[in-house]
Amino acid sequence: MADIPLPEHVLQTCVAHQREVALAQLDMPPGEARETRLAEALTHAVEAVPTATVEALQGLWAAATGAPQEALQRLLAWTLTRHIEHALLPMQRDMTSRQRSTVCLVDEEPIPLRAAFAAMATETRRDRRAAIEVAVVAQLRDLNALYTDQFKALSTVVEPLGYAAPEAFWATNLPVEPATLQDVATAILTQTEEVYTDLLTWATQRRLRMPPGQLRRHDIFALFTFAEYQAYYQPGSIMPALHHSLRELGLAPDVDGRLTWRERAAAFGPPAALALQIPDEIVLSYGPAQGLKGAEALASASGQGLLWAHTAPELPLLSRALGDPALALSQGYMWAELMTDPRWLAHALRVRVDRNYMAWHALDRLYRIRRFLGRFLYTRYLYTENSLSGADEAYRDLMMEACHVDYPQEYYLLDWDWDYTSLMHLRAWSLALALCAALRAQYADDWFRNPEAGEWLRQYWASALGERLESRRDDLLGTSWDADLFAAALGYQANT
Repeated sequence: MADIPLPEHVLQTCVAHQREVALAQLDMPPGEARETRLAEALTHAVEAVPTATVEALQGLWAAATGAPQEALQRLLAWTLTRHIEHALLPMQRDMTSRQRSTVCLVDEEPIPLRAAFAAMATETRRDRRAAIEVAVVAQLRDLNALYTDQFKALSTVVEPLGYAAPEAFWATNLPVEPATLQDVATAILTQTEEVYTDLLTWATQRRLRMPPGQLRRHDIFALFTFAEYQAYYQPGSIMPALHHSLRELGLAPDVDGRLTWRERAAAFGPPAALALQIPDEIVLSYGPAQGLKGAEALASASGQGLLWAHTAPELPLLSRALGDPALALSQGYMWAELMTDPRWLAHALRVRVDRNYMAWHALDRLYRIRRFLGRFLYTRYLYTENSLSGADEAYRDLMMEACHVDYPQEYYLLDWDWDYTSLMHLRAWSLALALCAALRAQYADDWFRNPEAGEWLRQYWASALGERLESRRDDLLGTSWDADLFAAALGYQANT
């Protein structure tokens, strides 16, 4: 480290850590062995930038101004977050171990806690789903003691780093200060309330034969099964259709050898874009895909991988390694939107959707977005109060307001969004919808068949990681983004 400037050392450590994490995910399926390797990678990163290095980096940041300070802020945010994760790691691993060993008894049948949600998702009998959830809630009451310890420990960890509370840390070290989007989040809920309520009422009466006021958390699994749309995405059809669409856009699926599509066993879990080195070494790891949700997951990972692989090598390493993660995630949402678009389905898979398809699609998207908003507002509540007193009731109230679903209050710590991931999803959605609108406006509704649209995307991807999401989004919109624009975009999608 003595031979290179401190910021360069931290950046190289970041790049090495990201590669180590990607290799662990590439080499090992989810499980204890992967978790151990990821823990080792985190330890390596923290050892390479110890507390003394953090303090020196903070000193450089305090003395800098303008663009140099902004660059140092990105490095500092990455470094501090790794130190926090490492400090909480023993508690997190203890929690994971407890979750793995916990068993729920349902009518004397043992169901592992980690398999309980999948069991609810496949269960068609409402009384059986309810019984599984009762068993899960009973186990959460015990596990919440560990979550409580984690919540309290977070405040203890950030204080020596120079922050009075977790909210002060995130306000400084996220791309956007959470407080600035609280009113926007509330306004989006208000603006989408009517269409969401109408769709939810229609769906629950149609599929569950019950009024929406009786919806429980476990009912959501049954509501969004999309059994009638699984046939739209047959096994073996999704990947060829995606690659064909890329070629119609004039885009090579392998991006001149930068992007490797690697089919894996189902044990490796959902599709994932793995950035070993941006842009030259990107791997799209995926298993056999079928059905609506399988197509969305594959499209989402593909969109992120395509952005990384098309990133200009000339872009500064800082931008390639520490670009806003919501920029890549927005591509995932954009491509998932494309592959569920009736026009794409008709062209690529020769499928004609039924008359209810778009209503279900709109409801699914609105539920997911409103759930993100609920979790964001709930986490804002936790960090503003900096206390768990009354948090369980606040959780239930906020999630009911956002989703119109009765969430058992015992989930109040399981749904704690400790690092504001929900905020990243909101920002990613805002850009994804702006991109979709721009492509339709410039190249028509069937833009996915137009090589000129492909060239536009190629140019966008090349520089995307070097830009601020908010600036790029507002340029696409031609105005400043707000809740009204976002709600209107969702409404347009629902009525298309």
